[in-house]
Amino acid sequence: MSLDAILESLSAHIWDSAIPVAPSNESVTVRNGARAAYIAAAYKRMGLPTLILTPRPEDARRLHDQLLTYLGDSHPIHIFPSSDVLPFERLAVDLSTSHERLSALSALWEANHEEVSEQPIVIAPVVAVLRSVFSPELLSSVLASSPYGKGLKVGERIPKVEDLLQYWVSLGYRNQPLVESPGEFSQRGGILDIFPVNHGLPIRIELFDDEVDTIREFDPITQRSIRDVTLFTIIPAKEQLPNLTDRTEIDEAIGRLQFDKCSQDTKDRIEDDLVSLFSESDIETLHLYNGLVNQNSILDYLPDNGLLVIDRESQVEAETYDVQEKYARMRESREGRGELPGNFPTPYMDWSTLSKSLYSSPCQKLKVQSILSGELDNVFKDAGQFYGRMEDLTAYLDAEQKLGSVIFIVSQHSSGRINEILSDSGVLTSKYEQLDAERTIESGKVYLVNGSLSEGWKTPLEQISSQASLILLTDYELFGTSKRTSNRRSVRHTSNENNIALADLIPGTYVVHIDHGVARFAGMTRMGDESSEQEYLMLEYADSDKLYVPTDQLDRVGSYIGSQDQTPNLTRLGTAEWSRVKERVRESTREIAQELIQLYAERKMAVGHRFTDDTVWQSELEDSFPFLETPDQLEAIDQVKNDMQQSRPMDRLICGDVGYGKTEVALRAAFKTVSEGMQVAVLVPTTVLAQQHYTTLSERLSPYPVNVEVLSRFRTSKEQENVIARMDSGEVDIVIGTHRLLQKDVRFKNLGLVVVDEEQRFGVSHKERFKALRKEVDVLTLSATPIPRTLHMALAGIRDMSIIRTPPEARLPVKTFVSEYSEDIIKEAILRELERGGQVFFLHNRVRTIDQKAAELSELVPEARIVVGHGQMNEDDLESVMTDFGNYKADVLVCTTIIESGIDMPNVNTLLIDRADRFGLSQLYQLRGRVGRGEHRAYAYLLMPAGRRVTETAEQRVEAILEASELGSGFRISMRDMEIRGAGNLLGSAQSGQIHSVGLSLYSQLLEEAVLLLSNETENGEDNSQVSLNDLPRMDVDLPSTIPEEYVSHLPTRLGLYQRLGRILNREELDQIEEELTDRFGALPDTVVNLLELVDLRALAASVDIESIVQSGDSITARLRNPVGSARSPLQKALGPSASVGLHQISMSSRSLGDEWGGRFKNILERLRVFRDSLQAMSG
Repeated sequence: MSLDAILESLSAHIWDSAIPVAPSNESVTVRNGARAAYIAAAYKRMGLPTLILTPRPEDARRLHDQLLTYLGDSHPIHIFPSSDVLPFERLAVDLSTSHERLSALSALWEANHEEVSEQPIVIAPVVAVLRSVFSPELLSSVLASSPYGKGLKVGERIPKVEDLLQYWVSLGYRNQPLVESPGEFSQRGGILDIFPVNHGLPIRIELFDDEVDTIREFDPITQRSIRDVTLFTIIPAKEQLPNLTDRTEIDEAIGRLQFDKCSQDTKDRIEDDLVSLFSESDIETLHLYNGLVNQNSILDYLPDNGLLVIDRESQVEAETYDVQEKYARMRESREGRGELPGNFPTPYMDWSTLSKSLYSSPCQKLKVQSILSGELDNVFKDAGQFYGRMEDLTAYLDAEQKLGSVIFIVSQHSSGRINEILSDSGVLTSKYEQLDAERTIESGKVYLVNGSLSEGWKTPLEQISSQASLILLTDYELFGTSKRTSNRRSVRHTSNENNIALADLIPGTYVVHIDHGVARFAGMTRMGDESSEQEYLMLEYADSDKLYVPTDQLDRVGSYIGSQDQTPNLTRLGTAEWSRVKERVRESTREIAQELIQLYAERKMAVGHRFTDDTVWQSELEDSFPFLETPDQLEAIDQVKNDMQQSRPMDRLICGDVGYGKTEVALRAAFKTVSEGMQVAVLVPTTVLAQQHYTTLSERLSPYPVNVEVLSRFRTSKEQENVIARMDSGEVDIVIGTHRLLQKDVRFKNLGLVVVDEEQRFGVSHKERFKALRKEVDVLTLSATPIPRTLHMALAGIRDMSIIRTPPEARLPVKTFVSEYSEDIIKEAILRELERGGQVFFLHNRVRTIDQKAAELSELVPEARIVVGHGQMNEDDLESVMTDFGNYKADVLVCTTIIESGIDMPNVNTLLIDRADRFGLSQLYQLRGRVGRGEHRAYAYLLMPAGRRVTETAEQRVEAILEASELGSGFRISMRDMEIRGAGNLLGSAQSGQIHSVGLSLYSQLLEEAVLLLSNETENGEDNSQVSLNDLPRMDVDLPSTIPEEYVSHLPTRLGLYQRLGRILNREELDQIEEELTDRFGALPDTVVNLLELVDLRALAASVDIESIVQSGDSITARLRNPVGSARSPLQKALGPSASVGLHQISMSSRSLGDEWGGRFKNILERLRVFRDSLQAMSG
């Protein structure tokens, strides 16, 4: 929804009134909160393609989000971001940043060369504008050189698909088996998938012979088509296109390079890169050579009739000089170290070149200055501030309404709530979305708008009356705070809730066969003659034994999910070993289920304090949270509040990574407790974490009469005694502490809530105290180790858990490097972080040598302020170090793993781990999570010992963490170790061994069965377990039923499809899979049609209690699970003469059934079902 009515009124006031402000080629002073409104109104007025230049990246992001609120989410508003990689660095640029830049360039190019329905707006910070881009002429020639035009449309002919695919490669697109991210394409026969970087969704093109038959958008997660489109455009996927650039100029620039100060290694590396530049399409260091291939600016893309808006010109100039100076220092230091040759092409412009382009451009210009420049804002006035004083607000609105003013209230809070507050005071409001299509506004009206803007403003509305005003109020004016929101295109994260475990299988990985145990997957093979060829999984067991599993039995096989640090033992075939292991684990799961069910039952009987509904203060506190809550976080908050409002004591576990918002959930529960006169204890495992929670809670609760204290070794004995006394008297409302809080001298006057952070890190005796507490007061446990989804489902009915899986918006994956220990790499990593104003963790996990390591780093990087922190330090010293580092008084913290748990420092964006080979996978993952907490790209360097061999296991761990990225499937691999640990934390360390025996998937399945069994016994006194997946009939018939490799060539996808088909119990699901196969891979081959027929037959057979269907010679026999007994004769009559009914089976002649025996056999089974239903109806 756009705010057109506001912009039209504003535009009419500014440019149709006597105020001498023209919309172009002028300079105007506008206050901060109204800048976006002024620019949006100018854009609407002029209707030109617009480029807005801002001083800093954060200014660009803020303006981008506000313009989307004014002009509407669907408007073509692009951000042209700056790269997170600095010039002259050998690092890969984040692809999403590169794609946003390319989309912005493309939008301006289109506005200059084609007719567009809406003119684009591009917002660019000056640091992004300085970076060179390829020329508009290159883009024109690239798009013109396409064999099939800039895009494709339905009905177009493609004589040679290879030419089209080669063209996509030349634009920088990568050929992948599955298209999941922008910049990828794939081919499967006559189906082409591509994800254009300027498109929100990937595109599927289906060919009929050589003609484009259909074009569809599809979902990159499910791979299913969503909607038809008639045409689409493709733009380059890379910012550097060396093979399409003028080679003569490049060769001349290469010839000018001077390597006389460079080492031989540097020279060789750069010369190798320059060869690769033209021979390989996907080299990571392409960004380093940007100045070699690109010499243009985004300003060259703005049409002559465009509008150039310069936001705070003096600040833009100052920022340019700062950036220019920093880049010059970087060049000088790299040339001095021999890392960069002389005359290396500069990848950015300087101010003199940029200003020349700015002021010589024929486009119209608008300079928007800040009131800090000393000029007055002649257009807007301050709207006034109310800070939650509703009586002042209603009086103000009433007075303005009488003057004929039009007021808009733009708020993220419920319009119903604001309307209720205002109507109680006699102020009538209207909903903005209910305005007529003309967006006609009436004088004296108050309009409520659901949205987010940073500040409001007020401007005269002289067309109504001399005293009337157009007023915009936001949450900032109403309540003193406004939540930070982002309208940027969000990245979709998939948790693979219905994850097909085998879809990640590659030869060499471990699997579990439910009947035969743990094996190693060795690949796929085909066996059988033409009439009955089938595909098999090859599994290797102990002593090199092999088992061939047909694809129709893949429901018996699952991935082995266990600790990456421990290799599972392969089972011996032909022995009772696996049966004993499985029975032992089954017994263990029964015991743990029994214990959990008993605890749950006891808690149901207990009576605790029943909290009331939220107060006004509670709502105010929640509104003051400066971020937009994620859906998972809101759900967890609602669940906690609901628990607190029950009469039984709460015992809820909140799981989520650090920074995902668990503390805010606990804080709201704590405030609710304090609001009813009760006290809160927050238990944390470390003093550092206690201090961090204390700072967070103190800041958030400062406007309220709430006393927050901390009890840890950072406090002297006297201070501790004072806090304990005040807790006993009730003066302290919230206390945060370590295990010190559990000692006998600690007493509370009226304890209502205990928050336990990372319970698994407390000792056994402490946990007994927690058990006692759970029967008396509400307990909220926070855990940063994730709980596996399968385990969560298994325990859903007997353990209250909330899972926060959604990461905060705009968080980027951490860029990870593995390297031998190198002083050059360490120095470069620290300096690059300091150059962008950040801080560094250097992890050295040996207290004995940590000071020596800090001294070495001081010598290596003398400009860095280095401090040391570890758990064996004196409390005061450690507190001082952590406080100084948190207040930016130090640049590098050399530390042990004390940073592993809970530390949240958004300014720390580089982590170096010394001897990374000594850490477990989950520990590496957890440590890496300490950086990248803000919006900046973070870097983790895993340093291995130079010149020493590391163990194979350590190498595998480091490789796994290197591959792990939130945006790809590797993320699941790195999470598994964490999930195993989370499972152990939840169920107790004894269960970790059982999980290792059979793998997490099978363990969760056995636990779920135990919980269901015991729950049914408890409720009904008997076992009501239903037929499960394990009871599907065995099929052995002579019918070729495979998914051919030429139909689905990608092995993980093929395995995933086999496993999904192997798990079908509901025949309706089969129609969906058939649609999906046709959509993704084209028309079904005969063997796939046969496979679907057999799956359908098996699902039907399962519903009528058939154990197996076997074809032998000319007969087909369906074996029954239960004998038919006296019903044999009536059943024979019901099935007809083509079937022969025995006591335990039904047999038919395949010859009498003919070639279409499958359909006829299904008819017989349908009759069997009708017969069974009628028998049950008679007996019922």
